[in-house]
Amino acid sequence: MLRVKNLSHKYQKRLIRPLYAQTQATPYAAVLDDSFRNVDGSFNLPGSAYKLYNGLVPGTVMTRVGEKVTVATGANVAGTPPGVGGANITTQKPFGLLANFVGGDLDDLGDENYVGVWRGPDSVFEILAPGFDESTAGDSLSAAWAASSTGFPVPLYAGTDGRLRYYATPANRQLVAWLIERPTASRIVVDLVV
Repeated sequence: MLRVKNLSHKYQKRLIRPLYAQTQATPYAAVLDDSFRNVDGSFNLPGSAYKLYNGLVPGTVMTRVGEKVTVATGANVAGTPPGVGGANITTQKPFGLLANFVGGDLDDLGDENYVGVWRGPDSVFEILAPGFDESTAGDSLSAAWAASSTGFPVPLYAGTDGRLRYYATPANRQLVAWLIERPTASRIVVDLVV
């Protein structure tokens, strides 16, 4: 349940909506990483994560840290996962898209740490602004979409603030979703690959 702390936000829309997810996607029950809570139990938002009214937004790309989830920054990490034949992990592995508003003036959690993370390849979601990063200079999502007029989808990755974004040169970042439609500047439709 959305706990609105300021009456001026009572008409805030959900920023992520499943369009084709009945059999393709699963709202995974996850627990936030301990770094999201201060010693007194108050909410502690990660510094690099995108904030709306001092909280996380639905549609933020999440990654798993052990049995818990945290905001994906697309940053390179080192390590060797068990059972992968010694291959190194070169990027954070995207786990899914956050389903809840977390912390701040819009909050689904209260003092709980349980969140939903949408995951499932071939599921299609509508994401409303500011749940995705449109304004990045040099790697503009709108320019990439305009250039894809031949019908090719645009690859989306976890940005440094956790939101979906386009990188012209993604280096070794892992694909999170394909942009398959951009009806307006404030609304995109994505095909999830995680």
